[in-house]
Amino acid sequence: MNFPHPQSLTAWRSVPVWLAVFMSPTAYVLLLMAWDRLQAPAPPNGVIVTLFCLIPIVALLACGTAVWRSQMRLKWRVGGLALTALAMFLQCGVWFVIIISAISVAIAPAQ
Repeated sequence: MNFPHPQSLTAWRSVPVWLAVFMSPTAYVLLLMAWDRLQAPAPPNGVIVTLFCLIPIVALLACGTAVWRSQMRLKWRVGGLALTALAMFLQCGVWFVIIISAISVAIAPAQ
């Protein structure tokens, strides 16, 4: 039998962790939306804004560190970092569109 190289197995085991960390900002936004739908008392605005700014930065740093410490060649690591940054910016762009559309609906005059 031909078993895969142990380093490649280690890399594939880290993918779910990378994906979970990468998606944590979106999970936070979805959690806030669900919290609002439940009509539960909101936490202080400072906590929400701080976490809204901190979670994407920490996720980007954690994902970037995971990619950089991987056993890939330098070209692949740089490509992985670029892909991670572009995907994170796309994720933030989607939030921006959702937030702007929610604000515009909230302040639109009732007809």
